[in-house]
Amino acid sequence: MTDKHNSAEKSAQTKWITVGTIGLFFFISGWVQIDSKPNCIQNENWGEPFRKVTINSSADGKKQSAYFYATHCKIPKPLIISLHTWSGDFQQNDPLSTTVVAKDWNYIHPDFRGMNNTSEACGSPMAMSDIDDAISFALKNGNVDSTNIHMIGVSGGGFATLLAYMKSTHNIRSFSAWVPISNLEEWYYESLGRKNNYARDISLVTTGDTIGLNASEARLRSPVLMSTPINKRMNSKLYLYCGIHDGYNGSVPISHSINFYNKVVDDFDKQAIGSKVSEEMQRLLLSRCYFTGHKVEKRLGDREIILQYDYLEKVQLTIFEGGHEMVESAALEHIPSLNIMTIGDSNGEMPEGWVNQLKKLRFNDLIVNHSISGNTIGFDNLNSEKLNSLKNIQSYISSTLSISGKIDIIIILLGTNDCKAIFKDQFNEVPGNLDKLISIIKKNSYENSNIPDIFIVSPPPMGPDSVLNEKFYGGLKRLTVLIEQIKKVSAKENCHFIDIYTPLSLVFPFVSNDGVHLINEGQYLIAEIINRSINFRRY
Repeated sequence: MTDKHNSAEKSAQTKWITVGTIGLFFFISGWVQIDSKPNCIQNENWGEPFRKVTINSSADGKKQSAYFYATHCKIPKPLIISLHTWSGDFQQNDPLSTTVVAKDWNYIHPDFRGMNNTSEACGSPMAMSDIDDAISFALKNGNVDSTNIHMIGVSGGGFATLLAYMKSTHNIRSFSAWVPISNLEEWYYESLGRKNNYARDISLVTTGDTIGLNASEARLRSPVLMSTPINKRMNSKLYLYCGIHDGYNGSVPISHSINFYNKVVDDFDKQAIGSKVSEEMQRLLLSRCYFTGHKVEKRLGDREIILQYDYLEKVQLTIFEGGHEMVESAALEHIPSLNIMTIGDSNGEMPEGWVNQLKKLRFNDLIVNHSISGNTIGFDNLNSEKLNSLKNIQSYISSTLSISGKIDIIIILLGTNDCKAIFKDQFNEVPGNLDKLISIIKKNSYENSNIPDIFIVSPPPMGPDSVLNEKFYGGLKRLTVLIEQIKKVSAKENCHFIDIYTPLSLVFPFVSNDGVHLINEGQYLIAEIINRSINFRRY
């Protein structure tokens, strides 16, 4: 392998966060094959517990069928919209349906003009309206958690999923497109070269005949050529999955997923060049000269992940060892996702801070950050009420609810600034302020949802006075007292307590340059400890 290729490999691998030697101090430690005629197995007798329903199209009044399942649970549950493939319809067998019912989630498997070989199908305005109508039906007839609506499609269903990402009027939490088509014009010529029936289908869709292509019509139906609705998708997740061998032993080259990923990243931020798949990497991937022997940080079901790219918490591209397929065992791993509110100080506000590190670790979740440099539990730091969480907690909650609809978890990591020298005479008030803060959170109205789980995180260590700014003199002594008090308040209020002080104290001189603020590695360790605590929380 050339030096140039090695350089590209290193660049790709840096997208996985590593801690290096510091991490040694811690112990925080089925797939469905889709062939060249994807998922054409029909199952006309779905039977119980699914109900066949008919939905009138809001676009032209035509009736569209669907299979529907509504949760029996009194608590709102996620909604899964599973979209049929290119040559299928709503009767098509769906391997995800059994899992969804076992979890007792809401589910709908809609028809949207059937097979993609007519002008009314294949991403037409009527077809996209049918998908939205199906979602509206499920919302009306199921007990749906409106903050947890998830759409999934493979191959032609992935194509429809990308179109819905661009066109749906609903607030959908996640869109999962497996081996999707993103450009019909390109796929027409690719299909001609492979001598399969998809070129004929695209001809029928765009011209009404079996020969030739109306390129303008194909472009109108190509999601990669559409404008990303940035404001509508700010809190949505887009997952793109493609098998590295697709296009060789499958019908859709991985360029469709790569190009769509780069297009969406570009629409969100034209300056985010480092988050995109480079031209050099595209050439290597398309020729399957990808890198072998690199450490696999995580897997997709039983599959090796070749490379994974993501842009903030908006869009993620996963290239895995496989072909034109969906890894069934991994298809629902991101559901249900959580809505998390964080409250912190400068260590949580900074770009490389623990909150943004947590967002990378928990890509599936929506995390709304209310960390502010100088923030305290209950003092007007710098004579500013803005830096007093006790005075601002209600606005934090209201702001988060306006974004997420509900809050599942609240994480509070405060106390460092409460240990400042200026507050030493009021230091005995800090535990009471925390108790009041928790009480306000519990008494808030969360409408139909439960009171959020509350995680109280101990402040990180603090350096000795010799390395501190004078405003923090004596802070380490006060901090050690405060941590025990925070732990007692957490137990009294039945909150989850997370001790980051003890593990970080082992390496603190290596992860802080000023005795207060942590560098990237230290921030990651905080995020990893919190992440594992969330994963093992009590239900």
